[in-house]
Amino acid sequence: MSNYLPRSTQVLAIKMLCEGTGLRPASRILDCQHQTLMKLGRDVGEGYARLHDRMFVNLSCLRVELDEAWSFVHTKQARVEDDDPKEWGDQYSFIALDADKKAILAYHVGKRTKANTIGFSLDLATRLRFSPQITSDGFDSYKDAIKIAFGPNADYAMLIKQYVAECGVEAARRYQSADVTGTEKIIVSGEPEMDDINTAYVERQNLTLRMLTRRFNRLTNAHSKVLRNHRAAMDLYVGYYNFCWEHSTLKKTPAEAIGVAGVAWTVERFVDECLKLSDGNEPVRPGHERYKEHLDEKSRGRKR
Repeated sequence: MSNYLPRSTQVLAIKMLCEGTGLRPASRILDCQHQTLMKLGRDVGEGYARLHDRMFVNLSCLRVELDEAWSFVHTKQARVEDDDPKEWGDQYSFIALDADKKAILAYHVGKRTKANTIGFSLDLATRLRFSPQITSDGFDSYKDAIKIAFGPNADYAMLIKQYVAECGVEAARRYQSADVTGTEKIIVSGEPEMDDINTAYVERQNLTLRMLTRRFNRLTNAHSKVLRNHRAAMDLYVGYYNFCWEHSTLKKTPAEAIGVAGVAWTVERFVDECLKLSDGNEPVRPGHERYKEHLDEKSRGRKR
């Protein structure tokens, strides 16, 4: 098997990874080392993270929906031991979606903590020209995070879902989520429009995430073993979704709809643009020692 991939094979490999093929099946199909493919995916993904920071700024959005998609790294949380690495266990992909143009505006993969929620919200705020109406689920940390990022008067509401009591059959709990019996809309701050308090679009996007990214498939052994690779897989998905994936309702890519791209990108262009910005180092993310400086740089770009 080869550890060198010509450009045409690189493009095909990224397309396979972005359309739900796992690393090892893709490496067997392409007759290359899976480590080579993993490095390529990480380089393209981390390159996109830098590209996202450059292009997704000065955005005008009216309605933003927030949600977190569950996943795990190496070991599920219930099996994590005290002396295991901190990155093992549950990880959540925080996602901010423009409800009208379906673009993923901001995202972050990390533990479902208040610190990560604040970092994610601050990142979102630096990308927008003005404060939109925001809806999240009932995760309590959003209350302080939105206040810190957008101010105390932001138009912000929570959509709380009510579920039926858990089924007593183990298989039902493992393979089927509980049925929703109702929802409650709670205004946290500002004056959000009641009819626009919704998380349906971002939740539907989570299905696309799980369909297109093998690492997010449930009940498989395709899960990530290393947090950096898991984050890079999310980078790869967001870039492909925003710039290459034509939304069935919009009839264009989300990046076109929101105005950061003039045309849908080919996978060839996507790979080339991302590899230009890949330097082998992990991008600055919430929790990084340079994160505050990173946010300040983006804020200055927004003001220009």
